[in-house]
Amino acid sequence: MAGRRREKSGEEFWASVLSGPKVKRILEKRGFSPEGFRRDYEADNSRATRKLRAPSRAEIDAVEAFQKSGDFDQLKRSLATRSAAVANAALRRVVEYQARGGVKTIRRQAAPL
Repeated sequence: MAGRRREKSGEEFWASVLSGPKVKRILEKRGFSPEGFRRDYEADNSRATRKLRAPSRAEIDAVEAFQKSGDFDQLKRSLATRSAAVANAALRRVVEYQARGGVKTIRRQAAPL
């Protein structure tokens, strides 16, 4: 049965990217105003903000070492990845978490003699 697609569940359907021209065609077919839909869609700001996932201790340590050395390849090795996107995501997550006050790195120093 080549060319036949599996039907998506309701949640899968709404999580997928829809084709604009197809949505417009169906709105018009059902008697809805595509322009009114566009205005309502652009005005809708009811989506909750994304919550920042706390970085792991390994991510924090890797990013702090990167901030000192500037060695991006070492950052990827520390995160056990070859993906620049994964390393960039970890870097963003740690820096943003630090900016929000979530990570207060305090290195213990030896007591003065």
